[in-house]
Amino acid sequence: MSLDSLQSYSTEPLEIRSSNDASSLLRNVGVWAPILIATSWNNQQLLEDAGLVPYLFHKVYEYDATMLGCKDGEYPSLDILQGLRMEFLPDCANLTEHLNENIRYLHMHYSEMDLLILCGPYDLHYLYLQEYRKLRPDGKVYLALDANSHWMDRIEWTEPEFVAMLDSCDVIATSCRKMWQHLNKKWNRCVIEYIPNGFFNPTGNEVNVTYDQKENILLTVGRIETYQKANHILLEAFSIIYDEFPDWNLNLVGSIDDSFQSFIDEYFFIYPELRDRVRFTGLIEDRIELFAEYARAKIFVMTSILEGGVPNVIAESLYHGCYQITSEIDAVDDIICNGEIGKSFPINDVSALVEVLREVLSNEEIISSAFPKILDYAHSNFDGYLIIKRLHHLLYGY
Repeated sequence: MSLDSLQSYSTEPLEIRSSNDASSLLRNVGVWAPILIATSWNNQQLLEDAGLVPYLFHKVYEYDATMLGCKDGEYPSLDILQGLRMEFLPDCANLTEHLNENIRYLHMHYSEMDLLILCGPYDLHYLYLQEYRKLRPDGKVYLALDANSHWMDRIEWTEPEFVAMLDSCDVIATSCRKMWQHLNKKWNRCVIEYIPNGFFNPTGNEVNVTYDQKENILLTVGRIETYQKANHILLEAFSIIYDEFPDWNLNLVGSIDDSFQSFIDEYFFIYPELRDRVRFTGLIEDRIELFAEYARAKIFVMTSILEGGVPNVIAESLYHGCYQITSEIDAVDDIICNGEIGKSFPINDVSALVEVLREVLSNEEIISSAFPKILDYAHSNFDGYLIIKRLHHLLYGY
């Protein structure tokens, strides 16, 4: 897509507000997170890094934080993210129309947009950034790459448009140390920062988990599907070992993709005895209820084929003391702390996952001895408040 497909706009009469002096920043900074690769944010994204980063800028620094896009149902998460605003654009038939609406809105409100947050190095973001930089050369831009090696290695990073997009950003970051090291070598014209997806507790209740309250539960949280999340791998592995470990159960928390329902139906047809031991909760949006699921589980399992860095569910599970078992995605070492708080298995390898589960479930000491290390690792590396303060320092120097 090129700028030729977009409408043209006058850049005249609005005055650009300066964001250079620190006293002005503390009072007036406007943090904006537009969505361009889809037409709308959904409620779940508000409690992931897409929504938590702008929200924490508001909570910690009292900045005005706004998420921009079309409306997609209701947003009950706003009730616990007090101060985060949503601005809604008219519904659009396609992404080109949606980009035009975003740029129209930009030309009307650019004086309020002191810090722009974009997720992913997409072509649409380049087009939007071109307009933003014409209007706000003094503004700040944070590009969260949402990076995995499969995606990043397909990018023609020497193309002029891509280089111009990187040059338009003040901070570019990934949430995975392996990708952080890889991209700093590959994209040597710019600095890539490491900014993990942190944990934030919006419930008002202290997270205080003890090992004694945990149960023999394997837990996974996220969209339940075959392609990216590969949840069938976990279900197949559990069907092989369930009779060896009769006191262990499996809980899967998250919305179920329509295409996966037939797998579940067939699974319970073949293994009817597992209906009482494999539990699908559906999506849990209530954070108190979700955190209770983490607190009960001894082990968190992730079977993904790929992820954009370390997903938020990892920080949530670590803060609740869950031992980690994960597929060997880019962020595997970030998740299991190089084997100190978990184990890994090759992607899509049911047999390897079975062996890991056998090893861990047959030796309680592996899990219990790691518990204090897990909590220490979580608080040292995934504290949302510390992460937002570091990002602020990278953007503003203090």
